[in-house]
Amino acid sequence: ELMPITNKRHFIDNIKVVLIFLVVFGHLIERYIDTSDTLMAIYMFIYIFHMPLFIYISGYLSKNVNKSKKIFLKDLLIPYIFLNIIWYSLAYIYTGDINLPIIYPGWTLWFLLSLFFWRSSLKYLIKIKYILPISFILGILIGLIPNGSILSFSRTIVFLPFFLLGYYTDIEKIKYIFDKVNIGICILGILIFIIVSFFIANKDILDYRFLYGSHSYKELGISIYIGIISRILLYISSILLSLFVSYIIPTSKTFFTHIGKSTMYIYAFHTYIILIIFYLIPSWNKSLLTNLIIIISPLLVTYILSCKFFEKTYNMVLNPICKLIK
Repeated sequence: ELMPITNKRHFIDNIKVVLIFLVVFGHLIERYIDTSDTLMAIYMFIYIFHMPLFIYISGYLSKNVNKSKKIFLKDLLIPYIFLNIIWYSLAYIYTGDINLPIIYPGWTLWFLLSLFFWRSSLKYLIKIKYILPISFILGILIGLIPNGSILSFSRTIVFLPFFLLGYYTDIEKIKYIFDKVNIGICILGILIFIIVSFFIANKDILDYRFLYGSHSYKELGISIYIGIISRILLYISSILLSLFVSYIIPTSKTFFTHIGKSTMYIYAFHTYIILIIFYLIPSWNKSLLTNLIIIISPLLVTYILSCKFFEKTYNMVLNPICKLIK
């Protein structure tokens, strides 16, 4: 039996909630990963699939390629510029360093800029024959080019295949694949990836920054050959792990499904709350209280930021700016 239309939206919202929680969780533990192999392993495990799957969903929701460019400007580029200026203004107040806020995306904001590039170029990209295999090849080759963090250039290319995969996906076909798969295989697959992540973290096999897609192979201190092999393996791993994780996410409405509508506001505001938590917990220690805060606070942050207040605040600030675009 194919997935009913109503379930399709619930399924996507459920995935978005799980992923935005992992975004918050990943950013929260980022400060402490150097001091704990366990945290490093969890961090690497999350980063193998959470952004690829998020970008895949974004591609799936971008099937209307004739949308006006103004929508992309209002929904993505203006929020990117505005939030980036706020981020670098706060960074200046705190550190005294001056950066060019438009050219270098602040911390998490690269996603808005890359999404703007993907959505506004999709109409033209899909006219190119074999664009999907070409995008994988470009994602592998971009590792040869330095300074990829300018305008999120490297990440835009590295993650483009996932966006295109999403665009080309018929969710009914995915459901057909799911019907043929055993949940035990998916759970086993997830466990294998967790074990491999612990092994990589413990033996220090790979720089975790490789998973960001924003650094060249040379900047990470690895040879071109190792870089290319690692990127190919990472592409395969990201697709497999995304499938395994998607399989175990509920397809029907749950107590958290409604949060899926608020992922943009959680994404926009969570970094500031995380900075407060960093201030309160300056370094990682093994106390039970610290562990509890690390585990519970991302759940709370995700829930609190999904409240209507943050949606209203976001729109109240950005709508007047967006209205300037006619």
